[in-house]
Amino acid sequence: MGRFFGTRWRMALCALASGAAIASPVLAQKSRDTLRVALVDPVFTAVLYDDPKPETGLLSSAVFDSLLCFDERNGQIKPQLATAWKMVDDKTLELTLKEGVKFHDGSDLTADDAVYTLNWLVDPKSKYRFAANFAWMDRAEKIDTYRLRVIAKHPTPMLPLRLAFGGHVLPHKLHASYADAGDFGRKTPVGTGPYRVVSLDSTRGAVLERSGHYRHATDCKPAGTIGRVELMPIPDMQTQIAQLLINGVDLLHIAERDQVELLQRNPAFAVTATQAITFHYMTMDAAGRSGNKALMDLRVRQALVQLLDRENITKNIVPGGAEAKAWDMFCFPIQRGCAGSVKPYPYDPAAAQKLLTEAGYPKGFPVEISATPGSHDLAIAIAGALRMAGIRASVQQLTFGAYRTNQIAGKLQILVGQWTSGGLPDASATADFYFNGGPRDYWRDAEIIELEKQGLETVDESKRKEIYGRMFDKANRLAYVLPFSTKPDVFVHSKDLEVDRGSLNTYGAELYGMRWK
Repeated sequence: MGRFFGTRWRMALCALASGAAIASPVLAQKSRDTLRVALVDPVFTAVLYDDPKPETGLLSSAVFDSLLCFDERNGQIKPQLATAWKMVDDKTLELTLKEGVKFHDGSDLTADDAVYTLNWLVDPKSKYRFAANFAWMDRAEKIDTYRLRVIAKHPTPMLPLRLAFGGHVLPHKLHASYADAGDFGRKTPVGTGPYRVVSLDSTRGAVLERSGHYRHATDCKPAGTIGRVELMPIPDMQTQIAQLLINGVDLLHIAERDQVELLQRNPAFAVTATQAITFHYMTMDAAGRSGNKALMDLRVRQALVQLLDRENITKNIVPGGAEAKAWDMFCFPIQRGCAGSVKPYPYDPAAAQKLLTEAGYPKGFPVEISATPGSHDLAIAIAGALRMAGIRASVQQLTFGAYRTNQIAGKLQILVGQWTSGGLPDASATADFYFNGGPRDYWRDAEIIELEKQGLETVDESKRKEIYGRMFDKANRLAYVLPFSTKPDVFVHSKDLEVDRGSLNTYGAELYGMRWK
């Protein structure tokens, strides 16, 4: 079950779990009001635009604010940097900023900063990943010191929602002073958020302190309560666990079930599992970009799906307790536009073998499974299930950097990963992620690509659901992508720490949603 530790590691963990709790040193960190978080992937910048991954998302949301806020408890859009907003016409949103908001360097937030940020996001010269998130926007215009307009290219359902997700406002003069915009996030990441950056280094990590300027907190985005946070890059999970056991860190984000089960036996630790809008998936190269011709045959892809007992694999591999379950859809109910009625092909090994024989592969074929961080154990379990049926599956465990390189180069035959929707509570995020015809698209289905475009330009919610339902149903029917299971975010941490559940942050939690008991 999963990738287990070596014998020595398991014996050490079991010994500690049996009662050798380390309560006193843990309390010392609470008394110092310092939270130490271990990160698998190091952070190179505080700006999510520059390096969009879960670890950066955790840091960026603490340092920066958006114009609007999405309340995850009730699905409503609420004030953040903007106190009021209204649609002037079907393409124009007017916003009024809160007065008196300051950046961490003491400068005032004005419409200049918001307008500059939004126009930088749509400038073709601004090279950043996921620029398509703002492809709907034409420009932003300043009205006066605290008012601005955001103008879309066409009527779009995403206008207010995108300003609540991924629209972190940057300080105009400071950000524009760099010839290389990426230097801002690396050298002087100044925001208006509940935490300010004290230091940032990809090797040593990031140090944050609670901002004394954060007087614009709301119930949607509260102020931080912990005085100091240290984000520590420790790529090896066994080393992370060792640091937790000797009180070197206070919180781990764990993706492997066996590690969670062993650590939760120790009374010094608590486990928080929270399910937002992240799910595990498996893609298959139907377009033949990787050169594995077998995967271009629908019968083969259908057979691979039917060889996988998703219920059993999820139960034994995916951590998160009751939150972890097999998942049939490409979206979650909280996401606007979420629809679909066609489920993945059911587990049926006999039917799968018949399909493989019909396709000309009665004895199977070789295939490489690539896995992104957080999905390595799942990929190994999937490979094992396929090998039992004669499919010669190997697993390549990739870093995010290697995954992106192989993805663009068209080298992914089967990919097992996890998708957070970028934290966006809208089905368009998933549609764009899989089906926009870009580097991630290993299907190149013309009808689905056209539906993806229609969904981005359709305001009527019933029509949007019909569009996304057709898109996701076809993807399941043709086995382009297999929604595999929910993917709860599981944190093992000091028993003296509380972690809020339900965050849509790509990391699964917010630093301002953590507090000492």
